[in-house]
This record gives sequence, C-alpha cells and structure tokens, in this order.
Amino acid sequence: MNKRILFYLLLLLLMDAGSLLGNDNAALFPSRKRKDFLGLNLPRMGNKWPYLKGSGWLSLQMPVRYTAYPTYGQIAGMRPLQLSFDYSFDDHFSAGAYLGYFHSQIQDVYGTEFFRTTFSSQSGGFRLTLHFADLINSFVGTRINVRKWDLYSTGHIGWYTRNWVVGEKYRGTRDYANGSFSNVGIVAGVKYHPVQRIGIFAEGGIGPVSIFGFGITGRIIK
Repeated sequence: MNKRILFYLLLLLLMDAGSLLGNDNAALFPSRKRKDFLGLNLPRMGNKWPYLKGSGWLSLQMPVRYTAYPTYGQIAGMRPLQLSFDYSFDDHFSAGAYLGYFHSQIQDVYGTEFFRTTFSSQSGGFRLTLHFADLINSFVGTRINVRKWDLYSTGHIGWYTRNWVVGEKYRGTRDYANGSFSNVGIVAGVKYHPVQRIGIFAEGGIGPVSIFGFGITGRIIK
C-alpha cells in the first residue's frame, strides 16, 4: 500500500515537473529586500508566496525506512504516522512541533518456532524550517515556479519511546529494550502545491524516526 501511494505521488510530481523551470515568476515578487530572520538580506515576497509571515500549516506524514522502529519480522497493523504544525513567523522561516505514533504486531521466528510480539512508540519534538525555493531563484538565477514548488530544510530536536510486549523466552533473540530516547536531526524536502493551500511532499535525511517520509500538508491559518 505504501509503494502504491508513493507511486501516485511521484506520478503527480512528474506530470508537472516542467513548472520547476517555469518562467512566470518575474511578476510575482518585487525585487526589494529587507532584513529577515537572523539578519539575512532575503527577498521581500508578494502575496502569492504560500509561506507568508502569519501562515500556519498542518501536515500528516508517513515515515518509511525506519531508524527508531523494528525492521525485522512481519509487521501487521497501522503504519507509523506523524502529525506536525508549523507557524511562519517570517516569510522564509517557520517553527512548530510534531507528534508521532506507531503500534504494530510483529511476527518473528525463534529457531523453527514462530512467535508474536507487540511494539508501540510515541514521538514528539520541535522543528524549525527554512523555505528556500525563491532564494535559489534570487541568488542563483533559476526560474523555479514558487507558486507550485517549495524546497525546504527542517531541523528537529525531540524524543521517541520503545515499548515491547514479548514473552520472556524470546527476549534474548532481539533488542527488546524499553525506554525513551532523544534525537536530533535534519531533513531536506520538496513539496508540490496543486493548489496554493494544499501540498504533497517527500523528504529525506536524519528524521525523527526514519530516513525518508512522504505526506500531505494544508494551510489552516491565513
């Protein structure tokens, strides 16, 4: 199911890939500049920019290629999900928080004997995102259509838990340690807006619980 969803997302992106080199950006944004977050001299954005100061975005993501969760055995149950909210306190920078949840049954084998364990996890933390598609246009001279495409990087700091229910007989066969763990990381991503208030995205890097993820986001404020 995950592969099918990812295939359709990639197909939609490829159908409009030409807008990455679109030439309709010139009339969108003034060339004036101002001091931005951290004192950077970044472009002043027009009202078509999706990430204007004061906007808020709610996102739902499905992580894949786990780093915090088990990857062995046959996993049955819901896939991990991550819900996040980001508020643009600046035209290019947003800050927010995320919460994640995962619960599954895992069938494994001990010698020739099959056995089942239960795994659950909660995760959460804070994030800071830089949206830089327009910065590439301004400083490099490309013509990325920023109405439809967003290039971004997100740093995060947070935690996740590992909770196992497993028979004592099998505890020595795997790492079944319970506990809470901290993590820090950064991801880079690309987001496509079929309409200005909704986007679909894919990102990769050192994520909260995985090295890759994809999802959908919507603007709920401004």
